[in-house]
Amino acid sequence: MPDPALTDRLRPPHSHPSRPRRLSSSSVPPIFPADPNRPLLPVNVLSLVLSFLPLPDYLASAAVCRAFRQIIYDDQNWVYRLSRIGVWDPVTAAEFAASDDKRASAKGLILRDLASIQITPLNVLSTVHSIPGYARHEYARVHRLLWPLFRDLTDPAHSLHSTEPKIFRIYRLPELQASALRVLLQFSNAVLDDDADDRRLRLQGIVEIFENAAITELESALDAADYDGKARRYANVLISLNGGSTAIQAYLQRSKLLLTTASPSTSGCFQLDPKSGLIRVDLSPVDTYFTQLRQSVLEEESVTRAVFGAHPDVADKTTLLLVERLIEDVLGDYCSALVDRSHTTGNNDVYLQVVSGLYEALLDFAYKLLLKDPEDDSSNDKEAREALRPFHIKVQEIVDRVYEQHVDLYLQEELDRFREKCNVELDRFERVASQQEREKETILRNKYKEIAALEGGTGAEKFDFLTSFKKVLLMPVVAIGNSPVMGSSSISSRASSSFRDDQSEKHSTTSPSATLSVPNNPAGDNGKYPMPAAELAVNAAILNSRLESIKTLFSLEVALDLIQAARESIERTALFVMFEGRTGEEAKEQCELIFVALLESLGFRHIQNGFDRALRHLTDYRPPAVTDTTDEIEDESALPASEIQKRAENVEPLVTFLELVNVGDLIQQMVDVFYEKELVSRRFVDRTDFLSQAVKEKRKFEQMLDERVALGLNRGIDVLIEQVEYILASEQKPNEFNDDHFTVESNGIGGYNVTSDAPYGKRFMDSRMGPTDAAVKVVKTVSMHTKLLNGSTDKNTLDVFLGEVGLRLYNSIGKHIKRQTISVDGGAMLLISDLNYYYSFVDKTLRQRPLLDYFAALREIAQLYLIDSSHSRDIGQVMTDVVQRFAGIVTAEDVLEYVQRRADWLLVKKAVEKAVYGLGLTDCVVM
Repeated sequence: MPDPALTDRLRPPHSHPSRPRRLSSSSVPPIFPADPNRPLLPVNVLSLVLSFLPLPDYLASAAVCRAFRQIIYDDQNWVYRLSRIGVWDPVTAAEFAASDDKRASAKGLILRDLASIQITPLNVLSTVHSIPGYARHEYARVHRLLWPLFRDLTDPAHSLHSTEPKIFRIYRLPELQASALRVLLQFSNAVLDDDADDRRLRLQGIVEIFENAAITELESALDAADYDGKARRYANVLISLNGGSTAIQAYLQRSKLLLTTASPSTSGCFQLDPKSGLIRVDLSPVDTYFTQLRQSVLEEESVTRAVFGAHPDVADKTTLLLVERLIEDVLGDYCSALVDRSHTTGNNDVYLQVVSGLYEALLDFAYKLLLKDPEDDSSNDKEAREALRPFHIKVQEIVDRVYEQHVDLYLQEELDRFREKCNVELDRFERVASQQEREKETILRNKYKEIAALEGGTGAEKFDFLTSFKKVLLMPVVAIGNSPVMGSSSISSRASSSFRDDQSEKHSTTSPSATLSVPNNPAGDNGKYPMPAAELAVNAAILNSRLESIKTLFSLEVALDLIQAARESIERTALFVMFEGRTGEEAKEQCELIFVALLESLGFRHIQNGFDRALRHLTDYRPPAVTDTTDEIEDESALPASEIQKRAENVEPLVTFLELVNVGDLIQQMVDVFYEKELVSRRFVDRTDFLSQAVKEKRKFEQMLDERVALGLNRGIDVLIEQVEYILASEQKPNEFNDDHFTVESNGIGGYNVTSDAPYGKRFMDSRMGPTDAAVKVVKTVSMHTKLLNGSTDKNTLDVFLGEVGLRLYNSIGKHIKRQTISVDGGAMLLISDLNYYYSFVDKTLRQRPLLDYFAALREIAQLYLIDSSHSRDIGQVMTDVVQRFAGIVTAEDVLEYVQRRADWLLVKKAVEKAVYGLGLTDCVVM
């Protein structure tokens, strides 16, 4: 908004509101507005109009009126002119405006500075002070020195009369002439006269003529290799004239490095392997070529320092532009040719190696430029590297800009190639595993056909189907190796079975060749057991071999290969993360996608598929069973002693599954280490970013692994407990707890093996110094299988597993006791020894404190078998105490079932029932 006081002063001096000025009879409109309260023109418009006057007329117009004087003497008008010249500093002006002390001392400061130097047209611009209120005085000093030179140089009369301008008569040296022309170019921006534009054009034409003459002299000096003399002089002239931009361009056009450097052939980087017939990449020619270029750049840089040595900043800029031109014009074409040739080979591995390797070589080239000895690690070299670091960073930016055209296609090809490699590796693993499984089945069926042919093959003799079927159901599991995984190059193909032909048991005259011994390994080692001769036995052997091959369902070696391939892909892709902008972000995302592809292939195809097959095998497995009513067990006479021992203590499918769990846990740890080292530590992935694809996929992988392990352990517990029940049924001697009918022998814990000829008291004491063989084997079996999980799962999962095993073991022992007959005089002590052994196992090995009450309850219940029949009423009282003490664990009905297993139950039955129920059956009399 214009100042009201100023607008009032802009009104015509003879205008009166009550008596407007009378106009002539002509039709010319009034010069002044009818309303005298309105200004003639806005102040800013009037100031702009006045600025087009020549400076003498502009200053003279201040005498027109006070308003004009205020406009012309306004400091902002002169600040505007100084700003156009480029000598006014707003920051310094603001400091003076904000400080009263500085404003007070401003005049003295100006006078002292002017008195200390001799002011000439060459240095007058450097004497300008950016002090508010003094802009008009500062501009007056500049105008007084430069306007005569500017007016003389741009006078059209010089071109007509061919007179030499004054500036060239005053300054005869090219260096001073260049400085004077540069000052006049700056001053011309402040000239606002009507013909200012024409004068500026004439000045620019004169400067161009001068500049071209200096460039010609510089080029002739460069061609003559006069770097320290004439070339340096005219380079300084051009730097004084325009900052050196034209000098740099002239130097680059005459650079011997750019003119003579040519790209080598790319054929040396691709060599054909005569053995495999594949193309092998060899980037050593690239390294050699880049080393030669570094040496050439170093030599060229010394020439640059000789020419522009007086101006280090210009020399640095020239070197950087030289390297930029070298990379764009020479290395860019060479890299494009090399990448295109690698792509035409049709081998993606070659293409990926070339793109990543070539970029790595370019980075090495960039960060070793201008180093005299790149391999020197001394402190001096470190200082040189640190000084050159800004230069190296700029060179890398140039390399990234030139090489960016190859990155997009490379990133997509890298991901596609990694996924293809994963599929090929897993397909090969599954194909070999399936082939070995078919070979096992084929060997078993072929041997069966051979045996059937040797026996006549007429079909007259039939197999005992029920016997064979029973053997299938009670088939033992034979261990064939301890390796938890199958390697990608060697897969176990050993077939195992241990069956006797039922016909050979019935016919002693059968030829010995009917029970041929076949190799346990298709490679040729002889087997230890005869091959099956019945079709059901063959099918059982096939099922057995599948159970044994659980450990071959996924491979640690395959996992290592896939993780190594992912690491190599990420290492190559990580080179491009250093790119600025979109390309760098895409490279970082690509690293995540490679990790996601690894988890999809390794986790959800390889490990998950392996666990699912293992669970199916465990579900199909049927451990040896015992008939509850008759206590019949499988006839083991056909099995070797070592197999019988192993069968009693070992659940091979569970062992191999737990080994599989160990391998899965090891693979998970490998994935975790890979994730931390390759992604998190490099800040490619933020582990707290729940939206990250890598974070989400890793959680899904861990969840899948935990679910499969939990399902397998649940089925494994079933198998383990079934094995425990088998051991108790097969190893517990008949009537072992009822020594009225069977002589109890020690299990050897104390080193005793008592015979029936020893006195009764001796047999009673010695035979009860330790638990029975059945209890020892049960504890050994459970302990061996539970220890397999130590270190392979987290503590919470392990505690849940051990707790469930202990609880199921308690139930199995309880059912086993309820099937026994226990005598008071000997069997009770032996049972208590077993229960103490179980209690100690739960306490010290399983370390499951919540389960101790369950096994303590069994120990208390076992005390009931020590009470003599003559004190049968005390049995009821003890039963009540046990129920009250272990409420929630056992009930009165449970305790009564245990008491009913006493050998003298019929003698104490009446008294016990009366103590428990309050009356006996004979106490209820119907009158």
